[in-house]
Amino acid sequence: MAIIQYSTAFNALEGYVNQHNASTKDLSSHIRQAMILTTQEIIKIYSISLLKANSIAAIDLQNLPPLKTNNVQLAKRAKASTRTIQRHLKRLMEANIITKKIWHGSNSGYELFINPNILLIGGVKAVNKPQKELQSEKLKPTDNQFFKNFRTTTCPHTDTSNNYINNIIIGVDKLKTKASSLPLTNGYESRNATSNTFTGYTGKIDPTKKNDAGEIERKSRATDQTSAEISEVDQARSASLSFYVKSLWKLARNTIYKEHYLTQSQEKTALKLLHLWYEPVSDRQLQNVHEVYVSRLGIVLKYIAKDPTKRYVQLPDKYFDPKNPSGFTGTRIWYQKQKKREYEVRLKLILQAQIRRFLNNEKKETAKQKPRLELFRSCETRIGKLGQPELLNAFHASVLNHSTHTYLQFNT
Repeated sequence: MAIIQYSTAFNALEGYVNQHNASTKDLSSHIRQAMILTTQEIIKIYSISLLKANSIAAIDLQNLPPLKTNNVQLAKRAKASTRTIQRHLKRLMEANIITKKIWHGSNSGYELFINPNILLIGGVKAVNKPQKELQSEKLKPTDNQFFKNFRTTTCPHTDTSNNYINNIIIGVDKLKTKASSLPLTNGYESRNATSNTFTGYTGKIDPTKKNDAGEIERKSRATDQTSAEISEVDQARSASLSFYVKSLWKLARNTIYKEHYLTQSQEKTALKLLHLWYEPVSDRQLQNVHEVYVSRLGIVLKYIAKDPTKRYVQLPDKYFDPKNPSGFTGTRIWYQKQKKREYEVRLKLILQAQIRRFLNNEKKETAKQKPRLELFRSCETRIGKLGQPELLNAFHASVLNHSTHTYLQFNT
């Protein structure tokens, strides 16, 4: 099992950061969201390193070893620059989230000591014995070794009476291969494919899900992964989803539901529904999708602010239901229209900037002017990269005609 529980550590980190920011009046000393994400990546790397170290020799939980890492590794995990990682580590040390940093040179990296009050790993033990203990047991004399004294097999007897096939054999066999090699089994799915409380094998295969952008969800894990690695991935995934769900709900609670009383049941249902929005998204797209959801909440807030007396949203237990077209699902069209409008405005601003650039050069004295043809080609190339022929035609009409009326008419 994992030595560090991500959900527990991340909740402890969030509480520590909130307390630190509340007690610090200087805004420049606050711990920002990007720094929290960097800390979470550090905790993930540290958890895996502790798990590997514990498989070799049992670690002392009261005297934990440091994390050996470098700026390049953390920058790749946090998707940031090495300079940003340096600034984050400096701020985290000032907040005592990282208690100590030992530098070993530019080619060797450094060692980080993390605040144990955030990790909260006291009393956790590894499931498997360390390798050194297993090797020492193999070297014991025969008299001191332990042998299991089972006289009967642990596999239940096969009962083929009344043409009934043993479900345990079918279940185990189908876990190994799709088609059973036993003569008792058939090529079709056994009863375990639906459900079997006796063996615990369901035979269900998770269907491939697609996110909002049409991307396929994470592939099934490789068969050569250990149970510890699979557990680490599951915990990291669960912690990430929980973090983004709570962040979006906190924003919604403080904006569109700021003036409304909500029961605990409604808030609990809202968290479950928001979890459905993030669950199909791949790990790499979680941050981008979260930013889109935040923007969609901003659009809703602006919509209500225009006429607060007549405009409102449904309660969260209905509003965030993905199957409700009148709820948060409907804001997708709003978001697409807003992005399209922003893109059109951006193109128009680029065109206007190139027109002003050329016309302002025409107003200068001849000695201070840039070469007219060279500047014209430069502006034309910049607009041509936008891939909109109508914008290039508007540029030609404005600068070649030298008509102020045409220029003002396009601006309006």
